[in-house]
Amino acid sequence: MQSHGSLAETPLRSILESAQGERSTGTLVVRNGNGESASLYFLFGHLFHAQGNGKSGDDAVVSALHWTRGDFEFDAKAKLPSDETVKAGIPELVHAADSSPKPAPAEPKPDPQTEREERPEPRVERKDHAEPERKVEAPQPRRGVKHRPSPKHGREPIPVPAGQILYDSLKTSFVDFPRLLTTLEREGYTGYVRLLTDDASGLILFREGSALECMYDGAADVSSLVLGKQALQRFNDDVTAGHGVLDVVGLSPELIDGLYELTVSRPMYTELYAAWVDMKALLNFLSERKLSGSVMIRSGGGTGVIILAEGELAGAYTSESRDISDKPDRALALCDDPNAMIEVKSADATKHPPLDVEEIVGGQRARQAQPASFTPAPVAAPAPAPEPVAPTNPTIPVMPAMTNEPPTAQIPTGSFSGFGQPGQAPGQVAATAPPRSAGPQLDWGSVVAELQAMAEDALGNRARKVKDILGAADPSLAGIEAAIDQIPSISLLFVDSSRLEQLAQEMRARLKSHL
Repeated sequence: MQSHGSLAETPLRSILESAQGERSTGTLVVRNGNGESASLYFLFGHLFHAQGNGKSGDDAVVSALHWTRGDFEFDAKAKLPSDETVKAGIPELVHAADSSPKPAPAEPKPDPQTEREERPEPRVERKDHAEPERKVEAPQPRRGVKHRPSPKHGREPIPVPAGQILYDSLKTSFVDFPRLLTTLEREGYTGYVRLLTDDASGLILFREGSALECMYDGAADVSSLVLGKQALQRFNDDVTAGHGVLDVVGLSPELIDGLYELTVSRPMYTELYAAWVDMKALLNFLSERKLSGSVMIRSGGGTGVIILAEGELAGAYTSESRDISDKPDRALALCDDPNAMIEVKSADATKHPPLDVEEIVGGQRARQAQPASFTPAPVAAPAPAPEPVAPTNPTIPVMPAMTNEPPTAQIPTGSFSGFGQPGQAPGQVAATAPPRSAGPQLDWGSVVAELQAMAEDALGNRARKVKDILGAADPSLAGIEAAIDQIPSISLLFVDSSRLEQLAQEMRARLKSHL
């Protein structure tokens, strides 16, 4: 995606469509040249938050779409907020901007400046007090995280350093975890994914796209830390249920190797008290041995970690200061506590295979794909048989309609043709009469609830928009069909349009089964 440019050459709507098509992640800042600006936030092409000029969400985007002059900048490494204020998809936002009246362009204000130049004393007062405070304070309140949970037990699996923040406090309620993991694998990501909830904390270590290890600590007992497949399953369960927030942080391969060894390796030296250990001599000894591993110091003032790669210092940090340092001084300062405990771990010569992520999250992908692959088989045989008894067999899955592209068009034409020839066979008029009276007597509320349940099964906690559209539909065949037709155009985080199209086809088939 273009990192910067002019709105006169590249309109904002083109930028939005490009970001969606390229599945871009980052912050887009748009300025109109008159002192107004808007910030738009994308995650894998999904526009989830916007703010600017006292507006937020859809209103901020629609307002910015009216700007024809100015410039823009896109920062793919910017820190993303946890707010989710944009509800409509990009096509709907563009349509709303086209439909709404264009605001009058802001005009420059030379007169007040001229007056201030003629009166220097008031100009100094306004500049010193009013303007600087407005400019500094306006963006600050929106930048912080509103609700960042912290586990009640107050622990973390292992202390991790700060690094390159890709996503910070990302709400799990709108994250497709399988797709996030797939993206990290595909992009060869090296770093960690951290989960924080009110009751648990979890950590997944990645190196070049492979999930090396997962840790999960979710109970009050200190010995409750679990690793491997079981930890990844609990991690996945929490994210799927929408609990807590995720941090995605990039680190160097050397630091990830050290954290991995800190987790899985057996201690080389343990229960060393700082009161009788010469730490500088110990580090020199490990350097001469060209040790790859870690040194952990636990004291009343916190935890310090020193990562070594072939005897060289790869980085050091403490639980109180997560910034990675190329000197061990801050970690060694914890040894001023004579009761501090020191543990040295060396890299395990036995290489462990990476976690099989597909084994844990693959079921969710299979569940999403099954409806399309399994519908044709059971349907092929029953389809022709029930034709003479149309009122009773529709309760059986009438999935053959999915193979016919326009199932909704066949519903009215079939019923109207039946009603148009009532005198053709007097004995069969009674058979065609029940469908005629059953149509208006359908419980549309129950039909909508059933379709909403289908959306819940297919999309999980990302089904809200689909359910809202169905709930707002006119309680009639035409109204519900129109609502279903809108589903493929919805923009949902981590949900492909092909998946929404498949869901819409399944809903059309289910709707036809009630007629």
